[in-house]
Amino acid sequence: MSAWQRALIAAFLFAAGSARAGAQPQSAEKNDGGQKFQSTHHVLPANKDTVQWGWLDPAEKPKVVIHSGDTVSIETLNHAMDEIKPGATMEEIVSLRLRNPGGGPHSVTGPIYVSGAEPGDTMEIRIVKIVMKESGFNFNLPGKQFPAVGLLAPEFPDGHVQYFKLDSGTMTSEFKPGILLHLKPFPGTIAVGPDPNEPKEKAGPPIHDAKGRTSTLRPWKNGSNMDVNELQAGSTLYLQVFEKGGLIWTGDSHCLQGNGEVNLTALECSYREIEIQPIVRKDLHIDWPRVETSTHWIFTGFDEDLNEAMKIAVRETVNFLADQKMVPMSREEAYSLTSIVGDCRVSQVVDIRKGVHCMIPKSIFTKR
Repeated sequence: MSAWQRALIAAFLFAAGSARAGAQPQSAEKNDGGQKFQSTHHVLPANKDTVQWGWLDPAEKPKVVIHSGDTVSIETLNHAMDEIKPGATMEEIVSLRLRNPGGGPHSVTGPIYVSGAEPGDTMEIRIVKIVMKESGFNFNLPGKQFPAVGLLAPEFPDGHVQYFKLDSGTMTSEFKPGILLHLKPFPGTIAVGPDPNEPKEKAGPPIHDAKGRTSTLRPWKNGSNMDVNELQAGSTLYLQVFEKGGLIWTGDSHCLQGNGEVNLTALECSYREIEIQPIVRKDLHIDWPRVETSTHWIFTGFDEDLNEAMKIAVRETVNFLADQKMVPMSREEAYSLTSIVGDCRVSQVVDIRKGVHCMIPKSIFTKR
């Protein structure tokens, strides 16, 4: 059993941020896998100095510098630097979309620099807590102007926007009288610094702009616009590190989303606080993003071709099952088990690169 295999199993079994000016660090003793360490808590507010609109830029100055195991409470903004808010018309939303050509609509807070993180490491990001703000929205752009944006865009030529009041006490929102939504917030976009070897775009606008920034439109190996709705509080995300310090951003905050995100957007919202705990893993090396919840191991795949995205996610699942040592199995048995119990879901089909995530229930392993 290799070191990375042991590390991955240990992480998946036992896993459930110096601040910039204005941040308020607080120290507290934590316990990580039986080893105690001092953890400092940081606060990163969202404002014009800490949020970027639609681009990930490794040259962006870190907004907070933390140590592995520290926690960070991050505020996020709505799309287009908080310009999409109750009262914004479809015409205004279209105008905002056109003002940032090639970039995503997402407002992303960061980057967070994690001391000691180096390319090739794995960034383990524990999502500790999510606290919503009070309003949200969903829209699809006019299909007559954006015929490829949204799964059925040509069938909805005029576009539509709807705003919602969010009740954090009951974690509900009324869609309309007679329909109540039960909110399940998660970050639609959470990323480390871009992959310098990310392949050239197969569709849509260029991935990079003239400044060398990477658009937040697409998901990739560094995470970004994954829209995996299982990434709720209590889950853990694993991403390959590509830049020194890791460089973590989050935004595109969601309060509810069905798999597929078919009309273009989820119930989009913003957070007063998403608390994360990044941990640098020198003992773990992965390729594609992986997620752990209390009940499942989850493996992702992204590609412009949905079939290719599915193949990547399934291959990642098979590789994990064939490598794990809880109950040793052949690669053929792993393929069979994936077919029998693997729940492969379409994460989204609207981010140019489509996403699939395959879920393996922990409950099937009676010997862990």
